[in-house]
Amino acid sequence: MPDSHDSLTWESLRGAVAEILNQPSTSLAEDDNLLEAGLDSIRMMSLVEQWRHHGIEVTFVELAEHPTLRSWATLLGVS
Repeated sequence: MPDSHDSLTWESLRGAVAEILNQPSTSLAEDDNLLEAGLDSIRMMSLVEQWRHHGIEVTFVELAEHPTLRSWATLLGVS
């Protein structure tokens, strides 16, 4: 997990989501609907809490409205 917003990368984003879903990161494409991939509200809140702990401001609603890695990368400023 990154120490700050500036160090959040595509791979760390995808890795965090894959880990919480107990899937290999290579199984998640950037436009996959993460809710359909098994991400539920409790797991999504866990991600929000992890990222907030590392200084990344994001809300559950923001993630839930657009549940794809591509959308989250844009929202979180991942390069």
